[in-house]
Amino acid sequence: MAEIIFKDKSIQTGYRVKIPKAIVDTLDLKVKQKIEIRFDVDKKTIVVEAENAK
Repeated sequence: MAEIIFKDKSIQTGYRVKIPKAIVDTLDLKVKQKIEIRFDVDKKTIVVEAENAK
């Protein structure tokens, strides 16, 4: 599994989910593509899964 680590960033709050460009590029996400974001409270990890383009 590849890891992308973001250091020296600040927490931003709000109602939108902003995904860093490095993740968008790595996952090859497109505008309006459906994604699922899961947060594991116990492990303190976030998983982003993208729906395959059809």
